[in-house]
Amino acid sequence: MSPSELVGWTLNNTSAVTAYTSTRIYHGLRPTATTVPCINYFQLGGATWKYGLEVATFSVNCRATTAEQARDIARVVVQTFHGSAGTGLYGTNNSFDVARSSLRADQGLIPEPTDSLYNAPVDIQVAYQTSIVS
Repeated sequence: MSPSELVGWTLNNTSAVTAYTSTRIYHGLRPTATTVPCINYFQLGGATWKYGLEVATFSVNCRATTAEQARDIARVVVQTFHGSAGTGLYGTNNSFDVARSSLRADQGLIPEPTDSLYNAPVDIQVAYQTSIVS
């Protein structure tokens, strides 16, 4: 499993997230004319090395027709990835050993006038040992 697959797997298997999005969680760019609310996520730049671990940063974009709902989805995403250490839920996640996943930045709220949507992007970091990535 790759780090991007881990992020997608976690989002798709968190009932608080899918209560808003159902199966509308996309890796990469959001498909044109996608029903909302939805999430798209992608890796920002290359990974870095810290303390013997590789650390990748992902942008998770939470879109909805209202600002309030976009922020609600972003809060759930933040809670899902908030400060988890190498034990418990994110010790091993679907056979992917995660040293830590955490919030890197909350980008607030971005109106998207072309679609009449709101985007509440959050950046998360996932730290892992490269030897376990397939």
